[in-house]
Amino acid sequence: MKKILFIINPVSGRLTGQSLRQAIISELDGVLAHDSFDVEYSAQEGETGDHARFSDYEIVVVAGGDGTVSQVVKVIAGLEKKPKLGIIPIGTGNDLANSVGILQCYKSEGLGSLLQVILRSEVVKMDILSLNNRDVFSNYLGLGRDAKISSDFHRLRFKPVSRAVCRCLSNKVFYGLLVLKSLFYWMSFDIEIEYKNQDFVTEVVSVTKGFCGILITNTKMYAGGVKLSSKCRMDDGKFEVTVIRGFREWFHMAYALLFKKPLDTISPKLIQFQTDRLVLKFTGETFCQVDGERYDNLAKGKEEISVSVVSSLEIIKA
Repeated sequence: MKKILFIINPVSGRLTGQSLRQAIISELDGVLAHDSFDVEYSAQEGETGDHARFSDYEIVVVAGGDGTVSQVVKVIAGLEKKPKLGIIPIGTGNDLANSVGILQCYKSEGLGSLLQVILRSEVVKMDILSLNNRDVFSNYLGLGRDAKISSDFHRLRFKPVSRAVCRCLSNKVFYGLLVLKSLFYWMSFDIEIEYKNQDFVTEVVSVTKGFCGILITNTKMYAGGVKLSSKCRMDDGKFEVTVIRGFREWFHMAYALLFKKPLDTISPKLIQFQTDRLVLKFTGETFCQVDGERYDNLAKGKEEISVSVVSSLEIIKA
């Protein structure tokens, strides 16, 4: 069995895929035997080749953002023998890496120190969630305004004008402009949330139309560093559900990001709870995103969306 498989998204971050590949090989020179690790590129849409081979490695390290990591998580979740997951956070969104301390390590200490952390392989367990018993995800699912912003970003980011803006400023600044553009997007229909509470009793929350959206989160960090819940743990077999109703709670998220405080501690009327399974019921059409990527298989017409915790994997922490 080989030690590590590195998978690089060649279009993530400021480094080119080739330069990051060379940097990894250089940092590991004299540390690991050359035949004990492999460095490969992911395909354009996050496909990673012969997925079954992931079980041939102790660790699979993804160099990219949350979207690239999510594609690999989906593969690992389906394997009987699961490798540990490592991250080199070079994407626009790096919330999973931020949640386990990897982003701060990479920013403050660089690639060499991060590779040492990966080699030490201290891990935490991370729950894996199922969407309609069909797809899996690890970070979050957003319905409404949050998902519209994500959809606009992925629709526009590769257009010539948008690429020019991103080059002059950054992907994050461009994303911020789209946030402003979407401030007046509201959900045009009611949603019913049916879930199991901590006593395994079914409860129902009804949300009236005219709200911003619903966030289903498993990671500690969301949207570039917002901590939505003070109760979040990634390995407790539960996820957090947050309803963002109006401008007050939307701007509370900005406050939470700025002052590094959990949203539930500064927004007293926030609708938020934990569960291990739920069903969303609604009639209408809106936007949906999963792990930061646009998701087109939901939210059109009459829908019933189910989410549940189905498994877990080990992720390397700093």
